[in-house]
Amino acid sequence: METALVIPLFIFLILGILQLGMIAQTRVMAKYAAYRAARVGAMHHASQDAMNAAAIFHLLPVLVSDSETILPTSSTSDILLKYNRAMIENQNRSADGRRLVQVVICGPTLGELRGTASGSASPLPAGSQRALHGLGSNNEVDFDDPELALPSTMDAQTGDGMRRYNRLRLRVQLQLLYRMPIPFANWIMTRSYLGLSLPSVLMMTRKSSPITPKTTGTQLKAVSELANRRIYTLPINVSYAMRMQSNLFLNRFKLPDTNDCIHYKP
Repeated sequence: METALVIPLFIFLILGILQLGMIAQTRVMAKYAAYRAARVGAMHHASQDAMNAAAIFHLLPVLVSDSETILPTSSTSDILLKYNRAMIENQNRSADGRRLVQVVICGPTLGELRGTASGSASPLPAGSQRALHGLGSNNEVDFDDPELALPSTMDAQTGDGMRRYNRLRLRVQLQLLYRMPIPFANWIMTRSYLGLSLPSVLMMTRKSSPITPKTTGTQLKAVSELANRRIYTLPINVSYAMRMQSNLFLNRFKLPDTNDCIHYKP
């Protein structure tokens, strides 16, 4: 009787330790992937498609396939096969408008470039190619334009100085819905995460019981939708910033109107 009582708990403890270790590894990989995505974006005009591709490529060692296995990446052919498969699966496994791997631009926003962003009573002059000698296109922003760079009389850390600097600094956030591969532990951890906002799931009901979140348009909703499809995920959000190394083309690579990155309360 003692064995029957202890073994399930012991098995969950072992599986939970393995899954927590893989989550920690994924967190480290996500930090590196966010850096690589920001670097690719800085070099390729803040293209979100290029940043998403870079993030997926550098997350390959920890991405779980639809067969709930981690495919090998020990050779070039394995990497190409897994990368192409991961791109397709990332497109198909979207939930609540979110993909499992996506890079969101925190800034610069259109308001920051046009000088209409909120947060200060003094609007900045609009940034465009015409800021230098009145020449060029309003749809292109020169990353090396001295008129957009920080004047020597302004403090880079506060006020208008930081606002000017942020217009030439690409800030991105890698939003990863990490699919956990360890059976049973993945279900428990997903239910526990949802239980932070959905007390009913703390009852640990059957896996077939649908989850109906009270909030929409959030990672919570996406995790809930995926859990209903028996895809158990956990959000990992990592941010990185890098100065632009290529021009912004507003008519080719659209910047967001607002900062849609996920921020945590202190």
